[in-house]
Amino acid sequence: MLLLLLWLLSLQPQAVHAQQTGLGVDLSLIDGVELTPANIFNYRLENRGQQSQNVLVRGRVYYRQSALNFTYEYHISLQPGVTQVSRDMISAPVWNFSSPGLKELFQQYNKLPQGTYEYCVSVYPPGTSPEYTPGDEPQSCVYQTVDDLFLINLLSPDNDAKIYEYNPMLSWVVNYPFASELTYRLRVAELKTGQNPQNAITRNNAMYQDNNVMSTSAVYPVTARPLQKWQPYVWTVDAYYKGILLGGAEVWKFTIIDDSEYMAADVEQSYYEFDRHNGDTRINAYGSLCLKYISELNADTLNVSIVDNDGSFTAYKDKPLPVKLGDNRIKIELEQQVSLKHEGKYTAIVLHGQNKKFIIPFTYYNPLFLKNKQ
Repeated sequence: MLLLLLWLLSLQPQAVHAQQTGLGVDLSLIDGVELTPANIFNYRLENRGQQSQNVLVRGRVYYRQSALNFTYEYHISLQPGVTQVSRDMISAPVWNFSSPGLKELFQQYNKLPQGTYEYCVSVYPPGTSPEYTPGDEPQSCVYQTVDDLFLINLLSPDNDAKIYEYNPMLSWVVNYPFASELTYRLRVAELKTGQNPQNAITRNNAMYQDNNVMSTSAVYPVTARPLQKWQPYVWTVDAYYKGILLGGAEVWKFTIIDDSEYMAADVEQSYYEFDRHNGDTRINAYGSLCLKYISELNADTLNVSIVDNDGSFTAYKDKPLPVKLGDNRIKIELEQQVSLKHEGKYTAIVLHGQNKKFIIPFTYYNPLFLKNKQ
């Protein structure tokens, strides 16, 4: 308790000193705006005193969880009231960058790296030395996230493309005016069941990754882990300027298929009839599982589960299917609701409330990999 009291007392002189400076900073004009050399000084400084003050102004930009940062400082004479600062009013600001690449990126190309940064401006009263204790001065901060998602556009393979090459050419374009000075990181990863492309590229180990691609295209190398047929893959590209991340492209998906197996199938498929089969025939499911059930009850329910060859539940587990008296045509849409492998072997287990059990083996065909019969 004594230590807490001493600490509180130690803060009182600082609070009084800050209040006595009569200075203030307003960064509202650039809140939410990506900084450039042209707008970084667009803010207001306030002098609440009765006389002009020659103050020291310091700005700092630093990235979270990164060593990237830069600072500047300059002196300016503030008249009583509010001063709208602009670049033309600043004479010879002193800059300090964490790396030459960051300096070139910001001052020559008017760009900041990808990520979230904090921009703070502090005002020091007259007579303040450069060693002035941080925290005594009036200060204001804003936060901004840079995410140039659409300055890199993937070209080929198209998103959701079905390709035949096991070593495809991956290509992209960039919209940076200094594109010739960039390097790229190319990543290819598997898309697993239940994942979206962004999750897959973020969480899964890369099938292939090259951190130093010098051009805007690359061939999936024969030395990398081989790509497999029917397995969906995702890929993306990130751009770097002298080791500094500028931004990334969207994540696209492609799947390798075999033209000989890009099979033709009937658009319409027959309904499996429970009374005629009981696990003795494997049926085909083209995107959906079609079942025909004759009920003798006014209100009835079936429960369906789908398992793979190991007996593990892959999709539904005791999914209720309400049925009515008489002829019921049940169509379970698998393509939109679950993720099954093309040409995968599965079993539907249908349970009836009266202890009846139907075993229905089926082969699943993804409609994206099928073509209609001519």
